[in-house]
Amino acid sequence: MAISRAKKEEIVKTLKEDISSAKAVVFAKFHKLSVGKISDLRRKFRAVGGKYTVSKKTLIGRAFQDAGRGDLPAMEGEVALITGREDELALFKTAGDFAKKEKDAFQILGGFFEGKLIGAETAKTLGMIPSREALIAQVMQVMLGNIRKFMYVVDQLKSKQITNN
Repeated sequence: MAISRAKKEEIVKTLKEDISSAKAVVFAKFHKLSVGKISDLRRKFRAVGGKYTVSKKTLIGRAFQDAGRGDLPAMEGEVALITGREDELALFKTAGDFAKKEKDAFQILGGFFEGKLIGAETAKTLGMIPSREALIAQVMQVMLGNIRKFMYVVDQLKSKQITNN
């Protein structure tokens, strides 16, 4: 069934608002995903501040241009638009994790990150970066390890100085 021009304009307007306010965008190809899996995926994206939308590629392309984000790259198959307003990396991580789990049914095609269109490989790589909290924990672990080593050296020097006196 054909969509009326007014309905298309309304869809483009909604997509434009989502794209304009998004910190990051992921394009994904989905095929043969059950309704339950799509609902689960939408829930996961909502949890990280994202929104999963399915629309015609021409409407997504028009909204992308209207939002001032450039031309949409050519993509094959059914395309989902995933926009994120909060943690950009969590959006890519969620998409990447789901793509690993559903290899045949869900594939990352690319995205929009820090003002630039990115390819599929870059989008997948962004999904592998640990969360902010995990990175802070890793830095703290390294710092504490170095402090422990320093304190051990100071303690050894102190005990050596006591035995020499």
